[in-house]
Amino acid sequence: MKFYILGMDISYTNYPRIKKWFGRIDYRDLNIYDAYKISNRQLFMIHENENTVFTSIVDNPFPLVSAEVKKVFDMYEPHIIYKEIVLLDQQYERTEVYYLPILEEIECLNERSEYNLDKSIIKKGIIDYEKTEEKAIFRLKGFDHYYMVGRLDLVESILKRNVKGIGLKELEVCEGGRIWT
Repeated sequence: MKFYILGMDISYTNYPRIKKWFGRIDYRDLNIYDAYKISNRQLFMIHENENTVFTSIVDNPFPLVSAEVKKVFDMYEPHIIYKEIVLLDQQYERTEVYYLPILEEIECLNERSEYNLDKSIIKKGIIDYEKTEEKAIFRLKGFDHYYMVGRLDLVESILKRNVKGIGLKELEVCEGGRIWT
């Protein structure tokens, strides 16, 4: 089984950039135990840009998914908690509804994974398959960055839909002591 880190395609430079979010969403509350501290619906202004592309995933400053991606997540993991986030570009009168998924955190990276010095970037990720609990979508535990990891079947289902701007980083999988690439 293959797994991928889900994020934005870095070639999309005109993704929605959220203004003044700090203090409204506490990054420490992005877990299933503290999610109740985050409002169920929020409106955020984005930097004005007539060329903004509302990608299907926005991963900065926190993960947001489009309604289409949310539908796929729900097909595979129906108990995900979401917070509705409305993004508004007042100048160009554009708005888009996104969902902030609060995913279960799983500590499943193999000790042979490689990181940068402060462990904020995964250089080479190796998933211990047995530790994934056969989840289709989850968050990697133990990182400041919110890494969303999707199983191959979920990722394929997303890509079959009308999505744009999704970036994927394949992870290696360790099963029974053997690494699969």
